[in-house]
Amino acid sequence: MPQHIRDLISMPLTLEYFNRRTADGWVMQAVEWTKSTEAKEPASSEEGQQEVPYGMRVAKDCGHLVEDEYETSILLLIYEQVVAGRRPVQIAADLNERGYRTRRAAPWTPGAVFDLLPRLIEASPRLQKRPDWPSRRAKLEIIA
Repeated sequence: MPQHIRDLISMPLTLEYFNRRTADGWVMQAVEWTKSTEAKEPASSEEGQQEVPYGMRVAKDCGHLVEDEYETSILLLIYEQVVAGRRPVQIAADLNERGYRTRRAAPWTPGAVFDLLPRLIEASPRLQKRPDWPSRRAKLEIIA
């Protein structure tokens, strides 16, 4: 049965070192290299990729974004409730009661609703241009 040893090298390797090991009957089987942890890590494959905005999805041709009806309906419900003066806690509870889930299929939380507010600001002009918005707006019970 062959004998194995592992040398931890703390100084530069020399030809003399290899000659001495070879003379003792050892044969090199592997070399392992390490690098300082201060070296820059390679970029991950996800780096530089942007998440698809909520209410949108990638089209079948993978060339552009199209409206996602399910997410847009949730955006519209959240928008209505924000306009009515409801708080994220109330909005999350209402979405959960209606059976809606987040993009990751989790129940809505006040934090998830709050995190969606910047997207809601971006989407609000488009939501207000919907033909059904004036009638929906008229039906809202505004909290004073």
